[in-house]
Amino acid sequence: MPQPTLSIITVNFNNNKGLITTLNSIRNQSFKSYEHIIIDAGSTDGSKETIIKYSKETSHLTYWVSEKDNGIYDGMNKGIAHASGKYLYFLNSGDCLIKDVLTCIPFDGTQYIYGNIKIIPTNEAPWIWKYPDVFDTFFLANSKGWISQQACFIHHSLFIEQKYDTNYKIISDWIHAIDSIILKKCSYKHIPLTIVEYDGGGASSNYEKTWAERNKWIEQNINKIFFKSFLELEAFRETGLSDLVPLLNKTHKFKKRIRRIILFLYYINSFFSFHKPKQ
Repeated sequence: MPQPTLSIITVNFNNNKGLITTLNSIRNQSFKSYEHIIIDAGSTDGSKETIIKYSKETSHLTYWVSEKDNGIYDGMNKGIAHASGKYLYFLNSGDCLIKDVLTCIPFDGTQYIYGNIKIIPTNEAPWIWKYPDVFDTFFLANSKGWISQQACFIHHSLFIEQKYDTNYKIISDWIHAIDSIILKKCSYKHIPLTIVEYDGGGASSNYEKTWAERNKWIEQNINKIFFKSFLELEAFRETGLSDLVPLLNKTHKFKKRIRRIILFLYYINSFFSFHKPKQ
């Protein structure tokens, strides 16, 4: 059997309804150069029976297991161990591929290929999360800088030395992307396609727990001085002033005038802040 272009890895635990919708979204793909791996964590809600039925209906399911594990990233690592595709894609139960989107993915050797995702929140209207083309400190230091594995097609080579860190329960996919792209400078590209409908009710929707894990990892892996600079850069970007920088560089005289104006506004703001009446 020739090597498949893509290994789709699905982890599941007691989410039979979501698993069925996920499997149906895979069936709706005309792209055929893929294998499917399902790691079930010992479900008791009928998921195992659904997998058995699915295994009889498709030749793409090359491996599945139903047994206890140590969390979602342990399950994903089990899937990686059985994957043979050139690229890996993680589509968990409850997440659904956009119809026929796999035919549009350029599997050209780029190590991280990421698109956009459609968020399906529990109590809100769906919306599209459009990621920026440039993968930089936005993903590290901005509160909106999240990258989900459901958006990413990851070259198999990036998992040879580094699997998902099971010491974290929510952010290990983000860690893998930050480490691979920003710290180790692997190749990447953003494609302007919506890849998946993402279940917005998962663990990563818990903002406080997510940021507690992110801060823990950042403290252990990123120089504090550098990270402070990254935060300042992102704060500057959020103001919208970064769009003015190309204009400010037009002429030396113009830059001097703008500098005087900014300093003047800064002094005015400082004056009124200092003389603000006490409540």
